[in-house]
Amino acid sequence: MNDFWQKANHSWTSDSTRYILTPSKKNQEMFYFIQEIGHFKAFQPYYTEREHLASYLMKYTLSGQGRLHYQGQTYVLEKGDVFLIDCQHYQYYETISDEPWEMAWVHFHGGASPLFYQDYLKNGGQTFKTRTKRIGRIMENLLQLQVNRNARTDFTCSLLLHELLNELVIQKNELDFLETDVPSYIFALQTFLDDHFQEAITLDSLEKSFMINKYQLNKEFSKYIGTPPIEYLIAKRMNLAKDLLRYTTKPIKEIAMDVGIENTPYFSRLFKIKTGVTPNTYRKNG
Repeated sequence: MNDFWQKANHSWTSDSTRYILTPSKKNQEMFYFIQEIGHFKAFQPYYTEREHLASYLMKYTLSGQGRLHYQGQTYVLEKGDVFLIDCQHYQYYETISDEPWEMAWVHFHGGASPLFYQDYLKNGGQTFKTRTKRIGRIMENLLQLQVNRNARTDFTCSLLLHELLNELVIQKNELDFLETDVPSYIFALQTFLDDHFQEAITLDSLEKSFMINKYQLNKEFSKYIGTPPIEYLIAKRMNLAKDLLRYTTKPIKEIAMDVGIENTPYFSRLFKIKTGVTPNTYRKNG
């Protein structure tokens, strides 16, 4: 394991705030937990340079300008910009504006933080510009909770960190859409899959039925429904298979046919891939 190291210049205003926390082992195992949190107005030559810190860092720029160097990329940060990084990797960030770089920030870990981080990165880049005030409000609440900590504080902070991570992923990946933003054919396609999932369906057949390029169809369905159409189809089939395995005595071959899969060995392999157990084991233990 590589050793943590850090260099920094702490040029921030007297009304800047910072809280350093040491969560118990129990809380680290139970919760999303804060390691350090603050609200800075940092003026030049403020900077931080570090590597090999077991922490995730989110910074939300309120005013001024900062600059982040990370993973071979340089990002200029302005009002409304957010970055999320894994502090195990080398990072350097600094104030670059004449006015103070004002930001709310939190170092955190725990829970499913690594999985959220990977989902955050799936469309590339460490930064995005927030379009709402939700992230700012969550940070205000997290900071306020540190003023008078009590027996509930760690529970509440964990909930808010989870909410923060959800909001980061939703906004970064542009999932904060309204129902009116969804193309009408997406709902038509979803209904079609709900009604016909027991039939033979492929992306090519969907392209012909809906007269939309299969790659566009796959991309937009994934964006608005959360999973590609064929995965959605498979999930519908597996849900019905589970129901038939648990509540009927039908043989596996017949169940495979009922869910739209003619090849019984393929059905059994697919069922195990999706559920972790064979159809017979699921029936026995279900």
